[in-house]
Amino acid sequence: MRSLPRFFALFLALCLLSALVCSCADTPEPADAEKTALREALNAARPETPAAGSPSLDVIVIDVGQGDSILLISPEGKTMLVDAGPPGAFDRIRETLDAHHVDSLDVVVATHPHEDHIGSMADVLNAYPVGTFVTIPPTREIRANAVDAALSENRCAVVYAEGGTTLPWAESCTVTVLNPVPGYAAEPEDLNDRSVVLHVRYGDTAILLTGDAEELAEKRMLDTFPRSMLRADVLKLGHHGSSSSTGFSFFLAVDPDFAVASCGAGNDYGHPHKDTLSLLYDTHTAFYSTDTDGTVTFRLDGKTVSVDPS
Repeated sequence: MRSLPRFFALFLALCLLSALVCSCADTPEPADAEKTALREALNAARPETPAAGSPSLDVIVIDVGQGDSILLISPEGKTMLVDAGPPGAFDRIRETLDAHHVDSLDVVVATHPHEDHIGSMADVLNAYPVGTFVTIPPTREIRANAVDAALSENRCAVVYAEGGTTLPWAESCTVTVLNPVPGYAAEPEDLNDRSVVLHVRYGDTAILLTGDAEELAEKRMLDTFPRSMLRADVLKLGHHGSSSSTGFSFFLAVDPDFAVASCGAGNDYGHPHKDTLSLLYDTHTAFYSTDTDGTVTFRLDGKTVSVDPS
C-alpha cells in the first residue's frame, strides 16, 4: 500500500497537470510544454524513501552528460562499472570513483560499442586495474581501437555476455545476464538491441540495467525468460529514456517502483521522451534523471530502496 503522503503528492501533481492542460484547451499545447508539465508532476510525486540499512548494494548513476556510466558497489565492497560515458567523461567518472574510495574495478562492462557508452572506456582501462571486462560478442568493427589497445596493453580478461548466464561478481549479489539473447543474428546495425542487460539482485531488492536495449531486445527477453527474472525495484531506462525503449509489456514485467534516465541536459535527441514520461506518470513510478538531478545514487539494502540525488 502506498503511503498517505505519497497519495497526496500524486493528487496535487494530478491537479497541477490537469490545470495546465485545461488552461490551454482552445490551443493545442506544444509538445515541449506537455513534457515539462509531466516532468514537474513526476518530481512532485516522488515518495520519501527510507534511509538504507547497512550493508547495501549502492548503484551510482553518474552524470556524464549524454551517455551512460554506472558504478555498483556491493555490500562487501566489490566494484563494477557499467559503461564509461562519452569522450571527455573520464574526469567525472574518476571523481565519482575517488569519492567512493575505489582504486580498482573487479568488473567493467561495455554494454555495446557506441561512443556515448565507451567514449571514455580506454581512459578507465588505462587508469584502474580491472579484473574482468564484459562486452557483447564481436562482429565487424565491434569496438573502438583505443579500447582494444587498452584491453591488450593491460591484459584484461575479456568475457562475452550471453543471456541466461550469471556473472561472477560478489557473493552477496546475483548478477544475471538477460541480453544478448542467444540464437539471434549478430548484425552491426543491431547494436542497441544487442546491449548487455544485467539484472542485479541483493536480498529481496533488484535493479535492471538495460544499456540501449530497445523494444526488439525487450521482446526477445520477454519471449525467453520468465517474468520473475525481469522483476526489479529500479529500472535504468533503455536508450536514455527514448520512446523506442521501455515498451509497455516489458515495463509491466519489470514492474519497477523507481526509474532513472541517464541523459544530457538539453540533448539533441529530446531524451527522455514524452511517451516514456507519460508511462511513468500513469503508473506512479518515481522518476529520476541525470540531466536534472545530476548523479543519482540508489541504495538497495535487501529489503528497501533509498534514493539520493546529488
